[in-house]
Formats: sequence, structure tokens, C-alpha cells
Amino acid sequence: MNNRMPNICAKQCNIHPALRSLIRYIVIIEADFGNNPVSIAGNYMPSPDQAMFINLYTRLKSKKSGENNFNTVTSCTLMGAQITPFKLLVEESHKTVSIIFQPGGLNRFLNIPMTEIFDNGYSAREVVGREIEELLDKSHDTISLHELDSIVQAYFLRKLSQIKEPLPIDFALQHLLTNYNTNMDKIAEISCMSIRNFERKCKERLGMPAKMYARIARFHKAYKILESRPIISWADLTYEVGYYDQTHFIKDFREFAKLTPTLVHKELSDEHLQFQLDWDKI
Repeated sequence: MNNRMPNICAKQCNIHPALRSLIRYIVIIEADFGNNPVSIAGNYMPSPDQAMFINLYTRLKSKKSGENNFNTVTSCTLMGAQITPFKLLVEESHKTVSIIFQPGGLNRFLNIPMTEIFDNGYSAREVVGREIEELLDKSHDTISLHELDSIVQAYFLRKLSQIKEPLPIDFALQHLLTNYNTNMDKIAEISCMSIRNFERKCKERLGMPAKMYARIARFHKAYKILESRPIISWADLTYEVGYYDQTHFIKDFREFAKLTPTLVHKELSDEHLQFQLDWDKI
């Protein structure tokens, strides 16, 4: 198989002001392999992101840690926060629309507990219903990235009347995503809730306890730094991300990546394609 690197274009869309409390990023990714056959796999590490991925002109394949075979991914996939790593396999040119929700945003969009969509990818048609087919049909018929952006945002704008307004807990979770070492009593205070009610609502909004979500957010930050700055020392990375010590740093990598930091570093040096983009840096 030809494993040449594709020509990749990533376009971050300007989100409509009315959608910003629901959606963090919309990014359209085009990967052009030409007409050559390819077979390129890459890691998708545990992440705090809640997302919808619309895959046009191809069906990606995925394999969770511990599984032997790749399974075909649906053309529109919903994902809650992940605690188990998996690999994605691409075999042809494709275009993907990545809709990254605000923390708890997917819960508000679907109006179901995130414990129902936890640590896996699910068919949007099975969860949302047949209406998603109209969005997919329109997306396939687009010519320009601008038109595709408009179609996706128009879909969510139409859904806004059915979506509950954000509450203080939603803004507290946004704070926790980037300030993952904050004491949970402080996050509960921002939520205007008792710690007990806050923890209960977190499982509904995130699918997991707030402390686990914070650990995933910290690990994911560490992984993205290691991916972009492979020569960084473990001591510097531990300090920069805010781990108490290297023991906790190694523990998280073993638990979430299923590998030591050293083996993760080696895998990154061998990889050909990054499927998890750093949304903040596009």
C-alpha cells in the first residue's frame, strides 16, 4: 500500500453568535490522497470532547483498544467524552465536518444523559433520527466549503428553539475544561450548586464524574503537547500541564493511553496521520 502523506486542508468556521454557547468549533477537513490506494491508521486518544463527525465521500474504520478488527464508522457519528483509546483507519480521500460541542453541549442538543453516549461512537441516525439524513444529503451536494459551513450551521440554528438555554453549570464546565486542576468545590460554586447536586448533574452533562473529566482534559492536553513538541522533557511536560509529580503523569498515560509515555512517544514518531487536531491552534 502507498502510505504517502495526503494534502490536508483544515478550515475553522466562524460560528454564528447564537450557536457559541452550544458549539466550540466547527472545522472542515479535506484529505486528498489523489487516486493512489492508501491504508493509514492513527491514534484517537481519550478526549474530553463531545462531538459530531460528518464523513463525506468515504467510510472511515475504527478499532478500540483491545479489539482485533477494524469496523466501519457511520457517515455521521456522535461521540461523548472518551476514556478508551482507539485507532482510525483511512483508505481514500475524504472530507470531514467536525462539530465540537461545548462541555455538556451534546447533552443539551440531544436532551439525553451522556451516560447513554459514553466512551464510544454512535450513529447519529439512531440517536437523532431520520432528520440527519437531510443534513447528510445536503452536505454531499455542496460544492464549496463555505456552502458546507452554511448548511451545517443552518441545521443547528433551526434546532435552537428545541434546545434548553445554558445554565451556570454549563459555563462552569467550560471553565473546568481549560482549568482542569481547579478544586471541585470552586467549580460547584461557579455552577451555583451544592457539590452533591453538581456531581449528579455532571454525570448527566458529561457522562462521568467531574474529577474524571478533569483528568481526561489534563491527559489530553499533555498528549497534544507531546504530539506537537516531541523533544520536551518529561519533567517539563509534567510541570507545564500541572501534574503533581511524574508518578501521576505516568499513571494517567498508562490508564488512558494504555501505554507508558515513552511508548506513546515512539508511536507518535511512527505515525503518518493525526486524526485529533488541536482545535485551539487551527
